[in-house]
Amino acid sequence: MNDLAGFTTRLAPPLTPLARDNAHVRQHPAPNFWALMPHQLHQHTDSACSLASAVMVLNAARGLAHSNRIGGLVSEKRLLDLFKDTSWPAGVALNGGGRKLLELADHLEVALEHYRLDGWRVDRRPVSAVDAATADQFRADLTAMESSAGCFPIVNFHLDDFYGDGSDIGHFSPLAAFDAATDRVLVLDVYKADYEPAWAPVDHLLQAMVRPCNDGKLRGYLMVRWD
Repeated sequence: MNDLAGFTTRLAPPLTPLARDNAHVRQHPAPNFWALMPHQLHQHTDSACSLASAVMVLNAARGLAHSNRIGGLVSEKRLLDLFKDTSWPAGVALNGGGRKLLELADHLEVALEHYRLDGWRVDRRPVSAVDAATADQFRADLTAMESSAGCFPIVNFHLDDFYGDGSDIGHFSPLAAFDAATDRVLVLDVYKADYEPAWAPVDHLLQAMVRPCNDGKLRGYLMVRWD
C-alpha cells in the first residue's frame, strides 16, 4: 500500500483528497487556488497553523499585486519578527496555544498595512450556529472566492469534527476553491504531516466551525480580500 492510500483511509468519509479528484481545478479558472498553491507550506510547530495560514495568504495576495520578489517572500520568521512585541510568537511556539479567530484577524490587518497591500481588508465571520443565514453567507463568500482573484478565506475549525481523528483542538487553514455543482470546498491544510489538500462538503466544514473554543470564543472564518 502506498503512502497516499494509507493516508486516505484516515480521512473522514465526506472528505476527498485533491490528488484523487482534481477535475475542478483543471477545468475551471479557480484563480485563488492557483494564487495560493505556489505558497503552500507546513506549519513549523503544532501551534503555528495561524501563522502558516497567514503567510500563505499574504504571499498569494502579494503575488496578485506583483509585489513578490525572489528572496523576498514572506516567511514565518519574517512575519513573526513584525509581531515580536506581541503574544503571537509565544502563541505559535511548541505547545503555545495558537490564536483565536479575531486575534488572527487583527494580526492580518497589521500585516496587510506593513506589506503595503492597499485596498485589501479582513472580513470577520464568526460562526455561532449553522443556520440558513450563516450557510448563505458562507456560500456567497465561497462564490466570490471562485469568481475572481483576490479573495482568500481562512477557516478556524475543530479538528476532530472535521477529520474524525480524535484531535480535540482548533485549527486554521486556507480555502482555495469552491465547486458549486457538488457543494464542496477545497481545504489547503497547513499541517501537511497528517493532512493533504482535500475537498469537503460545505455543510461538513460549517459543522466543524460551529463548536466554540474551550474558553467560549467563537470559531468561524476570515475573508482576506481585495476591494
